[in-house]
Amino acid sequence: MVVTQSAILFLSTSKKTFSVDSDKPLQHSFRLILFVAIIVSCLSFIKTDFSIGNFKAKKIDFFSDLKTKPVKKIKKIAPLPAPPAKDSLAKKAGVLMFEQYEGDTSTEWKHFFAKLQRAEKGDKTVVRIAWFGDSLIEGDIITQDVRNELQKKFGGKGVGFVPITTHVPGFRQTIGWTFSENWKTYSLTDSIKHKVPYGLYGQVYVPRNMRGVTDSVAIEKEASKIKYSGVYSTTLNGLSPLYNVSLLYSRADSSDYILYKLNNGAEQKMELKSGDKINRLTINQNNPINSIEVRFVPQDTLFVYGFSIESGKGILVDNYSLRGSSGIHLSGVKNNVLSQIQQQLDYDLIVLQYGVNVASEKTDDYSWYSRSITKTINYLETIFTNTPILIVGCSDRSIKQDGNYVTMPTIPSFIASQRETASNTHSSFWDLFTAMGGEGSMIKMADAKPALANKDYTHFKASGGKVIANLFVQSLLFEYDWYLSQQENKKPL
Repeated sequence: MVVTQSAILFLSTSKKTFSVDSDKPLQHSFRLILFVAIIVSCLSFIKTDFSIGNFKAKKIDFFSDLKTKPVKKIKKIAPLPAPPAKDSLAKKAGVLMFEQYEGDTSTEWKHFFAKLQRAEKGDKTVVRIAWFGDSLIEGDIITQDVRNELQKKFGGKGVGFVPITTHVPGFRQTIGWTFSENWKTYSLTDSIKHKVPYGLYGQVYVPRNMRGVTDSVAIEKEASKIKYSGVYSTTLNGLSPLYNVSLLYSRADSSDYILYKLNNGAEQKMELKSGDKINRLTINQNNPINSIEVRFVPQDTLFVYGFSIESGKGILVDNYSLRGSSGIHLSGVKNNVLSQIQQQLDYDLIVLQYGVNVASEKTDDYSWYSRSITKTINYLETIFTNTPILIVGCSDRSIKQDGNYVTMPTIPSFIASQRETASNTHSSFWDLFTAMGGEGSMIKMADAKPALANKDYTHFKASGGKVIANLFVQSLLFEYDWYLSQQENKKPL
């Protein structure tokens, strides 16, 4: 309940009416409370919301929790029709298909599924997925379980790419992760853009310049450092030990080097390759370790992107979460950086999961976003030429309306714009909103016992992320099985 300045002014002018008699304090207190309640109740029926400059007064409604106004109806959006035989199988299996606007038999998806097939057969093949998103996947939420399920079927170990710093290092449960505070982080989501070679998902890290520092004690104390450790989990596999550990960096000086320790052992030295290009330095190869600690000793500005922790075959799912992002910022990554990272990591599938920072209850017109993200995806397609791009639709999100939580009425309009983007860019689309249960599903997840989502009715808990991951994997494996069946039908009799 908000008491406006007008109500306070009215009360102040009525002080004489309620002069307190010392003999009857309780009676006069009751009268004052009753008077305030009457005034506020009356204000509920007149217009009290107004704005003066940046100041905005809210409407007073003493009875808001008692009212039940009709909620704006959620409109249904038709998905892309699938081939009848495939549609029938999906309905029978209870699986939500990918809507493949590039065509059900696109060369990009064929390439991806063919590599999956080789990995499943045990070939020394690495199938790598880049999963971009916002705070919804922060801390490896969703991606940790997608990775786990796919590695069970197709092989592989390790968390894949890990950045240098994070807002919440202790939140992620799939890697032990500590770093010194003297790293400089540059992000494309910052208000000020810098002339730096931003990495694949829009960030790059710069360690402390150690020019002139030669004393080992000073280096130990002042050099920027990072440490990764394997973790043991009863539900997630392949997190410990750590296998192949490699560093991605660029613009090293000829005298730059790193100092590293494996399993807290003796310190070793490795020199960095000089030049402007992005280099990948393998520090530990085919030697299982529990931890690795690295100190950076650059003589000038060195740009570091992160580490990759992986086995030599199977599935890798790299989590590229960036809090507050909408995905549009990816177009700010230079094409030479994108192409060099693709040369080093060789992604076979790009997943884009954005939306919670775009969807708003104030508008259902997202044409501006569709235009911008379309340009971004078209730009990515010039680099990842043989790689399918999958847009994951916005999840359900709830707001409080007339005292009750309801699905944000504009969510379907935003999902429609995402589906339109997939069509315009010849990408694929997976309707997460429908997969998780549609209207009201986030409320059910947040109110579940135990809860599967946070009480902001927007973000999943790790347990809820596992539910979403399982739904996604079911859809992906359905598409994979469909591919295999089509390949089988093409075999000569």
